[in-house]
Amino acid sequence: MQISKAILATSAFAITALAIVQAGRLEQSADAGTALIGQGGVIAITSSVGQGPDEEPYETLYIIDNRSEMLFIYGMDGGANPRLALRGGSSLPALFRAARGG
Repeated sequence: MQISKAILATSAFAITALAIVQAGRLEQSADAGTALIGQGGVIAITSSVGQGPDEEPYETLYIIDNRSEMLFIYGMDGGANPRLALRGGSSLPALFRAARGG
């Protein structure tokens, strides 16, 4: 039951973070590069993936949930009805073990 609550909370946070990012684009302001938002053990980071048009480059949303020690990666699905889609995720301890070669 705790895992489903964590996933639900993370998804809600991701959607909120995406809404904030999209709302910021309405003002036609300069691109800030990377946005970092953190609260309650959850961190959201947006970053350009280096693709897409210059005026609106494609971005990825990274969610780090410190409570469950998970990383979730979201991106926008293209097409007529773009939507936020989970691209991947992993356990943070497993990622650090792999980075150390163990």
